[in-house]
Amino acid sequence: MERFCKILGSKWGCAVLRSLLKNEEVSFNDLRRILEANPKTLSTKLKLLEKNGLVKRRVMGEERPIRVFYSLSNRGREVRRVDEFISSWLKETERR
Repeated sequence: MERFCKILGSKWGCAVLRSLLKNEEVSFNDLRRILEANPKTLSTKLKLLEKNGLVKRRVMGEERPIRVFYSLSNRGREVRRVDEFISSWLKETERR
């Protein structure tokens, strides 16, 4: 579990993954608005998730304004099963 948390990086890593699970591809600015995140913090977490192979980065445009989009990699999409399991477990725990 500790290694999994390290790969995600923090609550922001979880928030980014959940947003990308809900949306196929999201621009940096849209992701920043959705999460109400500080741009520097978001950028740092996205770089970590990309480094760990969970997120793909796509740059559009060669001149300003350059748009950057993020989506889940194949490995990142596997996190959906973990998310579903945790959600199910939490619901069951709340019923007790």
